[in-house]
Amino acid sequence: MRRIVAVALLLALLTAPAAAQGRLPRKWLMAGLGAAVTGTVALLYATSFEGNIGGCSSVSCVVPVTVGVGSFLGFMIGNEMDRVHRVRYGHAPPLSLRGVELALSTEPNDLTLRDNAVYVTGSEAVEVIAAGPRMTRTAIKARGLRGIGPVAPDPIQNTLLVGTAVGLYRFPLGTDEPGTLAYAGEISALSADGHLLAVGLGPELRILRVGDTLETAADSLPEDARVVDLAWQGSQRLWVLTEDRLVAFEVDESGRPSVRGAYPFGAVARRLTLTDSLAIVAAGSGGVYAVDIRDPDHPAELANWSGARFVYDAARLHDLVYVAAGPEGLYVLRLTAEGFSPVGLSRSLGFVAAVEAGPDAIYLLDRAGFVLRRVPVPAPD
Repeated sequence: MRRIVAVALLLALLTAPAAAQGRLPRKWLMAGLGAAVTGTVALLYATSFEGNIGGCSSVSCVVPVTVGVGSFLGFMIGNEMDRVHRVRYGHAPPLSLRGVELALSTEPNDLTLRDNAVYVTGSEAVEVIAAGPRMTRTAIKARGLRGIGPVAPDPIQNTLLVGTAVGLYRFPLGTDEPGTLAYAGEISALSADGHLLAVGLGPELRILRVGDTLETAADSLPEDARVVDLAWQGSQRLWVLTEDRLVAFEVDESGRPSVRGAYPFGAVARRLTLTDSLAIVAAGSGGVYAVDIRDPDHPAELANWSGARFVYDAARLHDLVYVAAGPEGLYVLRLTAEGFSPVGLSRSLGFVAAVEAGPDAIYLLDRAGFVLRRVPVPAPD
């Protein structure tokens, strides 16, 4: 009987170094652990009990049954652990990302990085945080404002433009003066470029001229779906993301836009990021898209990855694309000629609802933990 116990203990010892070399299937690891624990109990029983009181009370019966039950239970527990691991990391291997974090004072909804400042929009305020290795909160704007949506800083007027469901508000960045309503309407998207401001008014696109007041530069252009994001490419090209397509507009000196080309999506689009000649689009349950925008008349899809259950946001830095996948965490992808290639998944960053890329780091919004995180990203060799 001692041989059975010795075999159980040996099994547990052999699994330890194997687990250190790589991820040993937990069903075998836990089976070995179960055999070791119950084998120890059986060994104590075998050395202290003498005789036979009937049934399975003899050492020859108790020891193998105890070790067998322990191994079986450990195997079942480990098998469930393996199943959960396969579900979690079925599309990318585990990845550990470390950085610094800043606790937020408001319930966060979204994240915008502009001009070396991070703007975290919350349920009733906008927190302004200096970007850099040591994130420092510099101001809290729009306190008490309801239904806060997109924001855009105006460096010329040194103000912060805050969109809401009822209009566009202006808040001075250098003082604590209250904001004023600058433009009425439901603001669904914003993008400023010097003297022009692109505004999404639900299913409409409007170009405003920025000055002491906001004036309409041209008639609004209706879209077939809601405008969800906007991004300038230079001073005359504007990319408009609606819920169903990406559209290129050419904007003349008077502020009048004209359509160049469009690319339709098969899922509801959410966020847009421009990098060089690429548009990275987060499309919810449709995953993340990479669109070639070198020819504005014919934007073309380069790749689509739908490994995450839902993509809230995406950003690109150097040769990697960072995908905010909510409760799943943050996926890291590499874009190659063959498409997106998963690098890893970090699940320790909370509910990642938004991501922005700076010159040397990415900024993540943990909506559940009310935390802003900064993760340094070194430049490739």
